[in-house]
Amino acid sequence: MSGCGSDTFYLAPLRGVTGRTFRAVQARHFTPAPVAVAPFIPTCAGDRVKPAVLADIVPDPETPVEVIPQLIGKDPGQLRVMLRALKDMGYLKADLNAGCPWPFVAKKGRGCGLMANAESFERMLEAGCDELPDGFSVKVRLGLKDPGLLAERMTVINRYPLREVTIHPRTAKQMYDGQVDLGIFAEVLPLCRHPVVYNGDIRTCADWQTLKRRFPQVTRWMVGRGMAMNPALMESFLAGMDLPPDYGRIAGFCADYLETAAAELAGPTQVLGRMKELWSYLHFIYPDGETRWKSIRLCHTLDEYLRVVRG
Repeated sequence: MSGCGSDTFYLAPLRGVTGRTFRAVQARHFTPAPVAVAPFIPTCAGDRVKPAVLADIVPDPETPVEVIPQLIGKDPGQLRVMLRALKDMGYLKADLNAGCPWPFVAKKGRGCGLMANAESFERMLEAGCDELPDGFSVKVRLGLKDPGLLAERMTVINRYPLREVTIHPRTAKQMYDGQVDLGIFAEVLPLCRHPVVYNGDIRTCADWQTLKRRFPQVTRWMVGRGMAMNPALMESFLAGMDLPPDYGRIAGFCADYLETAAAELAGPTQVLGRMKELWSYLHFIYPDGETRWKSIRLCHTLDEYLRVVRG
């Protein structure tokens, strides 16, 4: 029995967590979200894109997930070069990150900082829609400090044939703290002429159902931290209720994740770092999660890590 109806769920990009490894391993152990937005790729100068830059989005025929590449930058010429490289790989969709809140990104006019300059923002949308007609999308926040900025930029957003607009109802100043501003989201939602993807604090099926009741016109939902905390979350959405964690399946998922990461990364230090990034989210689903997470954080080797998780 499906509790999702016509709604679509997207795996949100969490750098270092929900990339290629997570997508592949989750699909082997749990029902994955049907669409995943890949962690962002910075645009770069030059006429060619090095293959290593695109490694995370090399098509994987064994993973039943549609992957949408995500780009971050502020130069429309560089954006065009990246989009042409994506088209050469067979991609017909791509997303522009105009929502990353990290200060070192925003201060350079990228991510959420792109929204501060209406002209730069528009030139990026123009370039993207020109290169990928009807396949280009954008992710935004309410603003940097002022949550009214998105409403001001909606005139620009509505001017271009975007495939969809993902809205995270926080400001950049909030980062990921505090409450999402559903009041402001309710105000900007009818202003957008494009399909809207809601993103922010969907950690359980109950969270999604509450939002769905309040915003019945929204049928696209992006889930990042919730999916990293509970890799089986999609199964709760399909069931229409929150299901109890299956710790045996989660243990198998973690073991597979480690093995897959070990085959892809340069050495045990990188693998341990990747496992710590995963557990920074995953520990929330365990009754003893804080204790477990504290022990994992203190691990210096993979052997120490394995002793902790095997208890």
